[in-house]
Amino acid sequence: MNEQLIIRLPSTGKEIINWMVWSDSEQELIAAGELTSSAELGLLQEKAEQRRVIVLVPASDISQHSLELPKSAQRSWQQVAPFMLEEQLAQDPDNLHICLLDKGKDSIDVACVSHQQMESWLDMLETAGIESQTWCVDALCLPEAEEGQATAIQLNQQWLFRFFDGRIMSIDEGWLATAFPLIAKQYPELVIQHYSPSAKLENDTVEWQARAPELPMKLLSDGAKKAKLNLLQGRYAAANPIAQLWLQWRKVAIAASVCFVLALAYQLIDTHKTEQQIASVDENIRTVYKRVFPEVSRVRDSRIRSDFRKALTGIGEAPDQDFLKMMIHLSVAFDKNQDLNPISLRYDHKKGEIRLQAQAKNFQTFEQFRQSVQPFESEQGTLSNKAGAVVGTLVIRNAS
Repeated sequence: MNEQLIIRLPSTGKEIINWMVWSDSEQELIAAGELTSSAELGLLQEKAEQRRVIVLVPASDISQHSLELPKSAQRSWQQVAPFMLEEQLAQDPDNLHICLLDKGKDSIDVACVSHQQMESWLDMLETAGIESQTWCVDALCLPEAEEGQATAIQLNQQWLFRFFDGRIMSIDEGWLATAFPLIAKQYPELVIQHYSPSAKLENDTVEWQARAPELPMKLLSDGAKKAKLNLLQGRYAAANPIAQLWLQWRKVAIAASVCFVLALAYQLIDTHKTEQQIASVDENIRTVYKRVFPEVSRVRDSRIRSDFRKALTGIGEAPDQDFLKMMIHLSVAFDKNQDLNPISLRYDHKKGEIRLQAQAKNFQTFEQFRQSVQPFESEQGTLSNKAGAVVGTLVIRNAS
């Protein structure tokens, strides 16, 4: 691609975001500007289409470390570096994204940034619908400095520095006077090649040398195209298709997991309630049975059905015996239609009818049950679909 969109993300979503569109073929600036916060980052989505997107991140969020590591062990630096960093860091290395900067004869240089900060930047871009495969540290994109020198430029209210030994630094403008004496102790006789107007400091402890002024984003974008460090390494590597899918779908996957857990929990609760209702109906039947057959000490389901059938023998048409006849007939109907589960059952002695509330998988099961209770008459109440099941009421009475 001949055109690039360069975006400098801040540490938090409430800070200024600088951006620029540059054409290599025309060698000219196409557009540039600032956004007040990450909430406006979506305005760059159209500009990101059909262009290479380069992301710059603040040097203030990056720490650099040099580790003594023999060349024979440098191939496995990913496994060794976290243990070696424990003594240099105040936080758990497992919480850090560690990137390789450079390899020496008996040492390696690494850059560290927290996983939390990486995820924050990823969220900013994903929310805006912008994809990038190149993430660079802003100060590392400054021109390389010669021995005893540093290069510097001002961006927003910060000064970015890149020293001749590869170290980088980001200093708020208001802290320059405090920081420079400390820098002078570490780098005596330091000469700063600056691409912005020099900072106005009293009793300068370093020498400032002006270079041809440059737009900060233009200077950094030139360095980003040649930068050796891309923060998208390891688990964030853009070349890894699994990582790419995870970056694109991780929020959907998390939401789906939450929905699945909630649905499973709801189903378990609903099943538990249904089991409680069935147990309540069973208990009601047993209570009625004990009243009818008080001499039976041990009540079993098979005994209940058997005794109801025997009790029907010799029973006339007396109204008091209607309940037993209907219950025996219902037990046969339930055996034929096992997909229909009773929830509650009430017998109205005056009307000579049973009001049955039940649950089934579908509406046809209720109709099949009604056919099974003939010659008794049945009247179907309102049926409703609830949580994937059909719940309704049937009134069963003697044929008139």
